[in-house]
Amino acid sequence: MSTLKLMVVDDHAVVRQGIRAVLDGSEGVEVVADAGSGAEAIRLVDETSPDVVVLDVNMPEMDGLEVTRTLREAGRDCRILILSMHDNPEYVLEALRAGADGYLLKDADPSELREAVQVVGSGKEYLSDRVTHQLSIALRAELERDKQRGRLERLTPREREVMLHVASGKTSREIAEVLGISHRTVETHRERVMAKLRMRSVADLTRFVVELELEGEAPD
Repeated sequence: MSTLKLMVVDDHAVVRQGIRAVLDGSEGVEVVADAGSGAEAIRLVDETSPDVVVLDVNMPEMDGLEVTRTLREAGRDCRILILSMHDNPEYVLEALRAGADGYLLKDADPSELREAVQVVGSGKEYLSDRVTHQLSIALRAELERDKQRGRLERLTPREREVMLHVASGKTSREIAEVLGISHRTVETHRERVMAKLRMRSVADLTRFVVELELEGEAPD
């Protein structure tokens, strides 16, 4: 089996040394370079031709995502494993869109780091279990928001108007005065809104409006 050539990129020397110590002890792995900045990393990729770049995402001036994009735009075929403190799905998705082949959290066990390097080096993608879990949660939340948007389309313009007033904290009497309709008509619209959106309380309705970022549509 051929040896995987690695490069470690992190703006903290202690972290670089720690990662290097973990990986240098792996069978079939050789750390051929380490870099303390994005610009240095790009230069050293050209000089050392690593198979895998283990890349910190948070660095000053040129972060890991920018380094990843630059390497991909330049046609460099090295594999890229992002190291990050963040399990936020947006960070993960942005890294993958930039061209990363793997995403590992910095608090991962050394054995997982070695595994991730081998998996990425073999041409596959690697996401840690926690990252995969967070992505799954985000996907389910997005699917639920899509369902909610579908329910929103069932509302008439007047029902939507009443919904926004209710979510802004107005009482039915206050809404009736603002819209120039009867209190009973407001109550009817309100009941229909709650039924169509499958909401049980004003708190649920307010949360719905906030999650879909509809507050800016709220009338005065």
